Amino acid sequence: MRDEQLSEALALGARNKIYRAINKSPGLHFRELQRRTKIATGSLQYHIDFLLKRHLIKSEKNGKFVRYYSTRGPQLGENQATIGLLRQPSLRKIILFLLTKKRANNEKIAAAVGLSPSTISWHMVKLVQGNLVEKRRVGRKTFFYIKDADNISALLSSYKKSFLDEMVDSFVDIWDEMQLPEK
Repeated sequence: MRDEQLSEALALGARNKIYRAINKSPGLHFRELQRRTKIATGSLQYHIDFLLKRHLIKSEKNGKFVRYYSTRGPQLGENQATIGLLRQPSLRKIILFLLTKKRANNEKIAAAVGLSPSTISWHMVKLVQGNLVEKRRVGRKTFFYIKDADNISALLSSYKKSFLDEMVDSFVDIWDEMQLPEK
């Protein structure tokens, strides 16, 4: 799409607002996009459909959510699935906990994030399948580890403002300090 066609497609204020929100915060689902843009459901669906047909955004089914990504902004490539998982608050809490602890078993994760062990087990399956977490058996216990802590930390840092999460803010502040060269 040429710049002239892009300008024309985004001429409406509501459509431009939706497009900018998706560009700024890749992986948003419909309701979160609605909350952030304050656009009525029917109108939002109409404009999303318009943007999809013009190939300005793309959608991806992620569990029970459809997540939206820009086709012209920064491309996430293989990190798209990771962002989709990080957009889920419970999974994000688990990831942040594991990033700070290096490894933990189901019971410790459950206590730390305030979810039942069975719920944690269900979430851990998604994280293992999503290739974010690895599980290892040590004796009678199973421990979970983050597979690529640097990549996940970098994504959290890059999209810090889009998560609207104090835990992410605190983690990123500490991680950014650790990345500074020593004097």
